[in-house]
Amino acid sequence: MAQEAGSATNGQVPESDSKAIQATPTPDDIVRQLRASTLFSRLTDAEFKAVLGLMRTRMVNEGQILILAGSGDTHLYILRRGKMLIRAPEKGGRDPVIRFVKPGEILNELPFVTGHPSEVTIETVTPVQLWYIPRGEFQQLLEREGYIREHLTYTPEEEKYIKQRRRFDTQRTGELVLWFGRKHWWVLLRSQWFTILMLVLIGATFLPPVRPIFSGPFGIAFTGALLFVALVSFLWFLIDWWNDYYVVTDQRVIHRERILIIYDSQDEAPISSVQNVTVNRPSFIDTVLDTGTILIETLGAQANIRFEWVGEPTKVSKLILDQQARARVEVAATERSKVRSELRREMEVGTKPLPASAPPAPAPKAGKGEKSPPFLRRLGMGLADLRNELLPRMRLVRAPDVIVYRKHWLALIGATIAPFLFLLLYLAAMVFVWFGAPSLRRLLFETPAVVVVALLGFILLFWLVWQYEDWRNDLYMLTTERLIEYKRTPFGLLGTSQRTASLANVQNVTAATKGFVDNLFNVGDVAIRTGGMDNELNFARVWNPRGVQREVVMRLEAYRAAQREKEAARRRREFIEWIGIYDELTRIHGERPLG
Repeated sequence: MAQEAGSATNGQVPESDSKAIQATPTPDDIVRQLRASTLFSRLTDAEFKAVLGLMRTRMVNEGQILILAGSGDTHLYILRRGKMLIRAPEKGGRDPVIRFVKPGEILNELPFVTGHPSEVTIETVTPVQLWYIPRGEFQQLLEREGYIREHLTYTPEEEKYIKQRRRFDTQRTGELVLWFGRKHWWVLLRSQWFTILMLVLIGATFLPPVRPIFSGPFGIAFTGALLFVALVSFLWFLIDWWNDYYVVTDQRVIHRERILIIYDSQDEAPISSVQNVTVNRPSFIDTVLDTGTILIETLGAQANIRFEWVGEPTKVSKLILDQQARARVEVAATERSKVRSELRREMEVGTKPLPASAPPAPAPKAGKGEKSPPFLRRLGMGLADLRNELLPRMRLVRAPDVIVYRKHWLALIGATIAPFLFLLLYLAAMVFVWFGAPSLRRLLFETPAVVVVALLGFILLFWLVWQYEDWRNDLYMLTTERLIEYKRTPFGLLGTSQRTASLANVQNVTAATKGFVDNLFNVGDVAIRTGGMDNELNFARVWNPRGVQREVVMRLEAYRAAQREKEAARRRREFIEWIGIYDELTRIHGERPLG
């Protein structure tokens, strides 16, 4: 392999590869090779035929990138004809060619099985023809025909990835868990002091001096009560310890803290934003048990995320830093691959256009009688708009790139319950006076006192409407570039306020749910910490706070990726311009060594 990689790096094709490239396998040969692969070897003929029914064909020109390291292409490819090479990113800014691909080889199997991004880059050397199986359609086939999944055979590496693929509830598709841990067992043992005390008291009831006292019905009931309290205490602290966990994935670091039906919080940060990792061992017990606290700093902030009472903290911190370095290596390899593509385009290598896909069929034009919606449709649209205006949705997509969140209707109930009850009491009193107290009715409605009665009713109604409008006018908005916290006083009488934060300044995002009712209805706060003076935006009392957190983090990662790509594209243009200028000067003045 080393010899093959070395000769490939020097631009020479190994002799064995040249012979393999010349001997193009027939379609039957490729089908037999696919049938004999480890993944499909145990499928029945009918099952394998169903898999073959998903096969597609793809043509790729010379000098193109089929799969980029870290990209989301998870299709299974089989090289039908042509020549390709594989690069593996390395530290030190290199991504050497490790080998050439022979016709008939199966490519990208690990991402196809696990959904995890590819760890290598695959490029074409000559125009190639590929067969491929789309992973999405393959997964749909497995859902329809569940028995096929049972007959698939995985390699040890694929088995490891599959076991790590689903370890916590907010895990993303294709996200690989590198480490999953909880607080050290010492924390669980230390929290059980009350349980131990109850067990000691139960044991004390069996001592000879006091045994006669607890031998009767009272003693049995007392001992049973202590045992029940001890069991409840043990289960409570066990569940509390179990519900807290830490995760390091290939994309994020996560801290989840939960107290049963009372509190739920999740802190997370992209692995690419990690700046520093510190390990503290504050006590002698930490040294003896090999535990400690890991402080993870992101983008200049201090200790954004804390992993407390972690076993083998040095090993975990090294894992985080190694993954961060690996992510940077993949970014650098991606940039070099794009530089190669730009240079090939300038050199007119592989510039023959690929066959264009058929354009989508134009939408049929509406006839003259369909220019405006029918009456019932207009009525339905009007009622829907009225509903959204009077009782807005808690999450609304206004445009493809704008998501609007509002406070949960529990916040509306909390704000309007007092004026609503007072108004209800006022109306009940008016009904009683009108029908049950004629003398009081004449006093209140047939004298100038009616002005006071009407004014009181108006004030209560205005108070209710004011609280409703105050709830309805608070908006939290997420766009592709910024976060907006917008507050408008009812009817704009006391003005508006708007706080805006660029996604470029976001350091980390935290979601928290507090209290039994909020946990029951999945309501909480999302805190977005930024680097400014007033450095936090708070999306208060929103529905599904971890879903909001996930959308903010995904927008943040997309924004940073777009900014990196924009800056990288600018550098690539400058680099190619410099090469063009150098080429022009060498043609004019002759080639001379630089420096």
